[in-house]
Amino acid sequence: MSPEQYIKSSKHLPLFLRDFHNQKDLFKTIWGRTNLSNFPKEVQNLGWMNFHILIIDLFLWWMAKRGYTLQRSRQKVDFIDLRDDIDAYEEEEREAYRKFWSQK
Repeated sequence: MSPEQYIKSSKHLPLFLRDFHNQKDLFKTIWGRTNLSNFPKEVQNLGWMNFHILIIDLFLWWMAKRGYTLQRSRQKVDFIDLRDDIDAYEEEEREAYRKFWSQK
């Protein structure tokens, strides 16, 4: 298998990131829950979509062509659950929409 075939199969990504909608949910959550004021203006102005493209379509693509993958740590650490983060962020967004439309 060539690096291009490997990347096209999405096997360089963790299972949950092989789905575009999951990628989108993740990057919206990261962008929405990160204090961007600590980052340079160039980063703040990227937006979640450009951030998504930069990471998935450039960084992880570049690394995969060189044999590297993103994977979950196997260390015995009580990590924060990624799905909980995404679910909480999506609920906050739904609540903001409900609040907005109830004031109309």
